[in-house]
Formats: sequence, structure tokens, C-alpha cells
Amino acid sequence: MFKRLFLGTTNVDFQKLGSRFYKIFIIEFILFITIILSSLFGIFTLNLSVDFTGGTTYQLSTTYTDNDINDVLNNDILQVSRYQTFENSDTIIFRAIESSQEIETDLLNYLSDKFNVATSEIDFQRVGPTFGQDITEKGIRALVIFITIIALLISIRYEYKYAFIALVALLHDLLLTFSIYIVIGLEITPSTVIALLTILGYSLYDTVILFDKLKDSQRTFKIGSLNKEVLNKTFNEVLMRSINTSLTSAIPIISIIFIGNYLGIEGNLSDFAIPLLIGIISGTYSSIFVTVPFLSKIIKTN
Repeated sequence: MFKRLFLGTTNVDFQKLGSRFYKIFIIEFILFITIILSSLFGIFTLNLSVDFTGGTTYQLSTTYTDNDINDVLNNDILQVSRYQTFENSDTIIFRAIESSQEIETDLLNYLSDKFNVATSEIDFQRVGPTFGQDITEKGIRALVIFITIIALLISIRYEYKYAFIALVALLHDLLLTFSIYIVIGLEITPSTVIALLTILGYSLYDTVILFDKLKDSQRTFKIGSLNKEVLNKTFNEVLMRSINTSLTSAIPIISIIFIGNYLGIEGNLSDFAIPLLIGIISGTYSSIFVTVPFLSKIIKTN
């Protein structure tokens, strides 16, 4: 089985499996929407960074241990959402949620006593939500422009039905990644938003390659419209290729996550790499198991 998968000579009846995949997609979509709506009603928490909500940062240079950091993260004064350290440096930055000036000052004094550093030596700054909002607004504009251009290009290159399928696959990958972030409670930062936009390109790449292979197969069979034979031949040939592409893309991203954690600079690296890794896995999945059900629908209507 693995040899045939590697050689692209499997004989899976994707047309037959299409209806099952379609039901799974509907269940997934309902689940994604339920999770997102639940976050609005407080069932799940949407963990936004201080870049979106506003807050305070405390930067100091001192010697510290892991226990010291855990004590700060679990303090009873003000919630500290994250921290950042640097390789070959004793500098540490804490980020706390927005609160009253009195409570923020209490945390400043707590850090001063905890690390035996004068309050004047702690770089204390208030961060407004403007930066995060600006990134989000620009990201949404870029998303609308991207989707519009891609829909037009795919419609011209193939047909409008294929453009619809590509956009559905994109939506699936974004909703899946976003839902995982909500359920697990991972912090959403501007780097996360940028990674979500990057996912679009990867997801689209896999899907367009499949569309090109479908077109080549139609030429091979000398037919003008999609049918069962073309669908099965194409997907059996590209199944292993999609898996290989995902693996070769995922390995360096996993390395980035581990190296960032090892060097103690995981902040922005992880914020970008984790959603990108989720998106790559989701993109490989959607290029097969999301496109097949809708392509099967096209076959039935042809």
C-alpha cells in the first residue's frame, strides 16, 4: 500500500468517497462556526495579545530563574499574558493586560521587589491597541483584494466553479486554524494575523496544482468536461505529492519552533510558526478532502 502510495499508483475511488467527504465538511463547518460563536458568548476565550487589547510592558535587566518567571505569570496583582527573554542577555520583558494606573503601579513595585531592581530601572510603557487594530485592518483589506484577484484568475484559467471550490478550501483552512486557537487558548498576536494571511498562499498553491493536473488529465483523456475517471486518476497521482510537499514545508517550521524555544526567543517566532504549521497541515487536508466533494458535485451536474 505504501509503495503504491509513494509511486502514485493507488486506486482510490475518490468519486465514491466524495459524498462522505462532503458530509464531513458540513460537520466541520458547523463545528467551526459553533466554536467562533461560543467565543463571543464567553464559552471559549479569545486570547488577544496586548497589541489588540492594550496593556503594559515591563522591561528589566536582572538575573532570574524559571521559578521567578512562573511566580510573575501567576501573580495575584495583574494578569501577565506573556514574557520574552533573549539569548546571551539578562533582559526580560513582561506584558500585562490593561488595567488601572494604581494596579499597574502595584505590579511595577512587585517586580522591583521580586528581582531586587529599582523601579526607575524598569522600563514601564503603556501599549495601546492601535497597532494591532492597524495590522488587522490592513490584513482584512489585503484578504479582500487577494480573494477578488484569485477568484478572477481561477475563473479565467479554469472556470467559475473551480474558483468557488478554491475559496471554500481557503475558508476551511482559516476557520480551522482560528478554531484551534480559540479552543486551546493560544494568544493571537499581529504575527498570528500575518501567518493566517500566509496560509492563504500555501492553501491556494496545493489547490491550483490539483486543478492543473485535472486539466492535464482531461487533455490525456481527450474530453471536454470533468468525469469520474479524470478525478480518480488525478487525485491518486497527486496524493503522495501533496503529502511530501506538506512534510518538506513542515520540517523547517517545526525546527523554527524548537530552535526558538531553545534560544529563549520563541515569542514572535512561535506566533508566526505555529499557525503556519497548522495551516500547512490543514491546506494539505483541504486540497484533497475538501475539493473532492465539490468536484464530485460538478461531475454530477455535468
